[in-house]
Amino acid sequence: MLRSLPSSPEPGPELIQVEGGSFMAGNFQVPMRTPDGAQSVQWVAQPDQGALEPYPVEVNAFSIMKKEASNALYDRFLKQTQRPARWQAVKGDEQQAANMPYDEAEAFCAWLGQNSGLDMRLPTEAEWEYAARSRGQAFPWATDNGQWQEGRNLPDQEQRTQHYDIGSFPANPLGIQDMANGLHEWVISDPTRDPPHVRVVKGGGDDASTSRNTIPTRGIVFPLSESSIQAKPELARLRHYPAGTAYFQHATARCVAPLKSNGAPAPTRVPSSDAPAVFDEATNKP
Repeated sequence: MLRSLPSSPEPGPELIQVEGGSFMAGNFQVPMRTPDGAQSVQWVAQPDQGALEPYPVEVNAFSIMKKEASNALYDRFLKQTQRPARWQAVKGDEQQAANMPYDEAEAFCAWLGQNSGLDMRLPTEAEWEYAARSRGQAFPWATDNGQWQEGRNLPDQEQRTQHYDIGSFPANPLGIQDMANGLHEWVISDPTRDPPHVRVVKGGGDDASTSRNTIPTRGIVFPLSESSIQAKPELARLRHYPAGTAYFQHATARCVAPLKSNGAPAPTRVPSSDAPAVFDEATNKP
């Protein structure tokens, strides 16, 4: 008698190992060059972008998702956890999974960890910045060289109006993709720096001039009121959620798994030696 073999678990996302270390998180200064060639030392994030003042932090080793959550992976999570289907399901399976509330992003990472045998969660804000800056280097943007070069390592203005698959542009020196040009990503904020009821997003977003979204830039998201959830059709799937749900239309998840501190140092890609000493200002900044 033939017996059907148990189906193998579906593969999870690729993870990049990041060796731990110390760095100054928050805002920082770099040499910038304007289009006319003039150079000056500037703060990477502007005063209206919510960046934290520089502060020292020690980051333990961790693994981080190479790419943001895809719609296909998000759909699998929603189905297996019996949650309402995502909004705007017309987007492609291999595009970023937007419209993810914070609590659901937390649950997504926990679910992903259970399916992979890892202790997974959202990254802390410091972990996110450390990975985006390729272990704390002074890179304004999380691109392959720290520069904002539309049409080469980021979408140009024409491409920005289109939807493209995750991982379509070069990775940063650690091998992580779309931290500059993807969606906003939920992070765990430091309760000593933010009120406990707010949530924080980091990284690029497809809703605005993303060149302003440098690595130190942060978005503060306040909980939704019940009336706002009831008023917006795109929030219909959240109407059974508890009051105080934090939601941002262009937010998604990129999960991490802490690594054992007594293990061997995690391998990491060495940043390119030809990284520019001076960064060009993005010409599409308002």
